[in-house]
Amino acid sequence: MRFAIGLGLSVLLHAALVLPWLVRARPEASPPPREQLVVDLLGMVSNRQVEQQQVARPAEPPPAAPQPKPVARKETRERAPAPRQVAPSPVQVARVEEPVRAPPEPPTQAPVAAPPPVANAAEEERMQQTVRARDDGADALRKYLAGLRKAIQGKLVYPVEAREAGYVGAPTIRFTLTEEGNILSGSLAVAKSSGYPVLDESAMRAAQAGAPFEKPPRRMEVAIAIGFVQERQ
Repeated sequence: MRFAIGLGLSVLLHAALVLPWLVRARPEASPPPREQLVVDLLGMVSNRQVEQQQVARPAEPPPAAPQPKPVARKETRERAPAPRQVAPSPVQVARVEEPVRAPPEPPTQAPVAAPPPVANAAEEERMQQTVRARDDGADALRKYLAGLRKAIQGKLVYPVEAREAGYVGAPTIRFTLTEEGNILSGSLAVAKSSGYPVLDESAMRAAQAGAPFEKPPRRMEVAIAIGFVQERQ
């Protein structure tokens, strides 16, 4: 009895193990083939395209009947008469007569300019006196300016601070000189600086100290350079 029970259990156990494999091994139902449908559709599309092309293509016109060849007409041209040849007329050569040349005329001489009239002796003497007066006036002016510079230079004071600092230079001062030899008020100024204001101021003070000067030949504007120079020891 126990043997029968054990055998039954063994069979059930093996059946439980083999059953899943049997279920998996069962072939599944395959779907219906679609290739034939696709082929049929392609065939239908191609047939429709052929029909549409046949409908869209226009009918060819019938061949035209050959036209008859034109018959060439024979034109009769009348031959024009040949031109009559005319004998050339003799050419007459005109004689060219050479003009008679007149004898050349002698060249006309240009009129000689008459020499200018000679100035008289009185006019020449007056011109020489004028030139001498100008020379004498210029010479006198140079001498006057030299004396004027000497007079201002004699009143010049070299500032101690400028001398110790080594300042040297030559400022140019200008002023208007009256007929009496005085400096016109407000005309004294520095025309060109020496670069040191202390030297410029000293030069103008020297001009004021030297006035009045000797009477000039006339009223004039004067520009004089006043030098500040240190002697070498």
